[in-house]
Amino acid sequence: MARKDGDYFRTARFGGFRKEDVMQYIEAQQLRLRDQDLALGEKDRLLRDARRGQLRWMDAARQQRKRGAAANQVQQALTQFQRQLDAAQTLAAEIERENFFLRERIRLLEEAPLKVEPPSVPLEQLTFRRFLEDLDEAIDGEMSEYL
Repeated sequence: MARKDGDYFRTARFGGFRKEDVMQYIEAQQLRLRDQDLALGEKDRLLRDARRGQLRWMDAARQQRKRGAAANQVQQALTQFQRQLDAAQTLAAEIERENFFLRERIRLLEEAPLKVEPPSVPLEQLTFRRFLEDLDEAIDGEMSEYL
């Protein structure tokens, strides 16, 4: 549309511009403005879509972080529970062994007749004096080990 060096309008004989040139210029500007509006609308739509996508991505990342934190908490709780379970199983096994031992002991005691062993020293001979003598003998015996 430009004639030469940005001269859009031809001049009319009586000092003005030709109407056709002005109308063409106005129509061209309107078309350019409409194209720019369409391009701007498209860019605006793309920008909104990009922002929505970014928000969805941020929300998904936030949810993933929450899931990760929850998974870590569950893993820690599971580990702690596993330790408690292991300790409880160990305790249960010890109790079971002790229970077996006690049942076996009860069985043996029920089967065997009750034996009462007589004291090694008759009760009449147990006096405080006898106790002191035995104590002296024990001390002398221990001292001879060091001499």
